[in-house]
Amino acid sequence: MTLSPPLARKIQASSVVVGSASIALSFLIGILIIVIGYQLPTATWASTGLVTAMGGLSAFFYFFSGLTLTLAPVYVKNGHLNVTFTTRAQRVLVTLCGGTIFTSIISVLFFTGAVNASVKSAGDPIYRQLIGDQPVGYTPSTIGYMVLLGVPLMLSVFNVVVGWRLLRPAPGLLRKYGT
Repeated sequence: MTLSPPLARKIQASSVVVGSASIALSFLIGILIIVIGYQLPTATWASTGLVTAMGGLSAFFYFFSGLTLTLAPVYVKNGHLNVTFTTRAQRVLVTLCGGTIFTSIISVLFFTGAVNASVKSAGDPIYRQLIGDQPVGYTPSTIGYMVLLGVPLMLSVFNVVVGWRLLRPAPGLLRKYGT
């Protein structure tokens, strides 16, 4: 696909900026998910381990979607967009987004299950001995952690939308830039 020089620069710059920001955010989110996950009281250590592992995997998938966008300028050379490779990159973005969705949903479901289990077992004397007198419940910190578990999902969907628009410019955009 033939591109005008301003549109080629826009595609290259936008994909690098969004991809680089995604890479940095994925590291930050992954570290926060793991560190905060082990500091929150939940029903069992196994559920916390599963929640943080799935949350870390969702940040991992988000990292690779950012990497895919960062490498997108390779597909623009000499005023041409390689449609074959951009189609593959779009498929990779969708696949990585699917992995992020799957792992994010599992981590949120297991975390809500752990919080619900802590509330239901609050009358159990062994639970009170391990955790304390107060059930965990839905506190601002647990709700904030659930939101944190969903952030890679939202940002991965954002990467797919941006990648789809940049790697396959709409006819209106092509007309706007004079190609």
